Amino acid sequence: MKKKLFILLSLILVITTVLAACGSNNNGAENSANNPNNMASDNSGNNSDSTTEEFSFPLKEPVTIKMVACKHPNNGPYEEMEFFKQLEEKTNVKIDWDDIDYSACEEQRNLILGTNDLPDAFYGNLILQDNDVIKYGAEGALIPLEDYITEDIMPNLYKLLEENPTYRSVITAPDGHIYSLPNIRELMLWLSPDMMFLNKVWLDNLGLEVPTTTEELYDVLMAFKTQDPNGNGEPDEIPFSFVYNHIHYNTQGIGSLFGAFGRADWSNHLFVEDGKVVFSAQEPEYKEAIKYFHKFFADGLFDKESLTQDNSQLIGKADRLGGFFAWLPFSVVGAELSDNYVAVPALEGPNGDRVWRKAMWNNMGVNPTAFSVTSVNEHPELTMRWIDLHYHPDTSIEAGWGPIGLTLVEKDGQLVLNDPPEGMTIDEYVFKKAPVEAPYAIQADTYGSRLALTEKDKEKIDTIKENYLPYMTSETLPGILYSPEESEQIKLLSTDINSYVMESSARWMLEGTVEEEWDEYLNNLKNMGLDDLLAVHQQAYDRFLSAQ
Repeated sequence: MKKKLFILLSLILVITTVLAACGSNNNGAENSANNPNNMASDNSGNNSDSTTEEFSFPLKEPVTIKMVACKHPNNGPYEEMEFFKQLEEKTNVKIDWDDIDYSACEEQRNLILGTNDLPDAFYGNLILQDNDVIKYGAEGALIPLEDYITEDIMPNLYKLLEENPTYRSVITAPDGHIYSLPNIRELMLWLSPDMMFLNKVWLDNLGLEVPTTTEELYDVLMAFKTQDPNGNGEPDEIPFSFVYNHIHYNTQGIGSLFGAFGRADWSNHLFVEDGKVVFSAQEPEYKEAIKYFHKFFADGLFDKESLTQDNSQLIGKADRLGGFFAWLPFSVVGAELSDNYVAVPALEGPNGDRVWRKAMWNNMGVNPTAFSVTSVNEHPELTMRWIDLHYHPDTSIEAGWGPIGLTLVEKDGQLVLNDPPEGMTIDEYVFKKAPVEAPYAIQADTYGSRLALTEKDKEKIDTIKENYLPYMTSETLPGILYSPEESEQIKLLSTDINSYVMESSARWMLEGTVEEEWDEYLNNLKNMGLDDLLAVHQQAYDRFLSAQ
């Protein structure tokens, strides 16, 4: 009897335990389904938050994530953008935006980071700088993201980085962590932001051809100055003008023209040659270019105001310009006069050199600091799944050009820009509907296939291919994330060095004294710490290469 009673009690205990376990499992699944932070992908049985419950967008219950962004001057409110409205419908993730006006961005960013009043994430190219990501990542305000970049959690970005390991190197901090996600634009447009143009109407009026050498350029500009090419009987022509300051030097300065002497130049003077970081403004080719172009100033062919003017002052001379550097002619002379100008190819110098600056390392156009997640975020995995949608090819296009069916329409399998509403330009229309400066990836094969090129973009690409691409051997440094110590040393040294170079070269082109002052100039650069500056860049570049 006692034995039967024991068996009965044992059975009751087993049944009770099983029922309790079933109830516990049901509650766990239900809680997981209502907590997106604990949800796994619908194609995954794993999750960084230790759950196996599957889910897919849209979420059953909405989740709000607070983000800070810096608006481009042409953007409207982020919460009103159709791109984000459609993304919310697809995901049921609501974004509480603090979108800061561009003019106040630096001040507000520093205030947010300085007071540690953090959002859940920082969104877009314009809000965080490289130094911010490294500093606040190391301090713990920004969390490491590499464990989320998996095939299960972030399939779009994971695939991109697996196929392009260099991009992983670009976004990897010196301590080995990834604190930010990239904005990637693989487009030939950016290989040469600067292109050279001459007034084709003036050339035709004087019976001249587009020059192919620096000597021919001199002769053309002298004719522009002395032969009244605009036919008004007044010596009011400006043969050639440009902008020499740091802000516009890369698109409207004459740095690439220095390539006619074997080595191009640009604002920070840093290039990579055979794995070595080189400072162009201490090389003999730089001196020879300065010496040669002095005669262009001395003979009134280069506008002397080029050395001090800004972009608006150059534009103000549009109707009198014989030539200039620009992204495309319309950016200087406007749409009405744009067709009057023709591209000038990379010129051959006195010694047969012909080099043009290649502005993108390895054809990459990448901003490594387009999205970061902070330590206060209660849904980091969900946030990463949400941002991974941006890296889907079509969503990337929509983030940069606006929603399909609104700013973009599909024609013959390609996405083309739609006509804007009356009274708006297409750029204004796009910036009102999409963030544009956003985390996404547009790869080279997207253009001309899935995304149709605009006429202006096609014009620029064709011009680059025809006139500059064969001569692009001067390659700038890639985007590199520097350590806080490296960044501080670079800032400390480069500010004075670059100012000294700019002041010296401008004076030499006006006064023609580069030969007499060159040795002293090199000695001053050494005393200012140029060797130390190059060593810091070389150290970071070597680390970048080793991470690939």
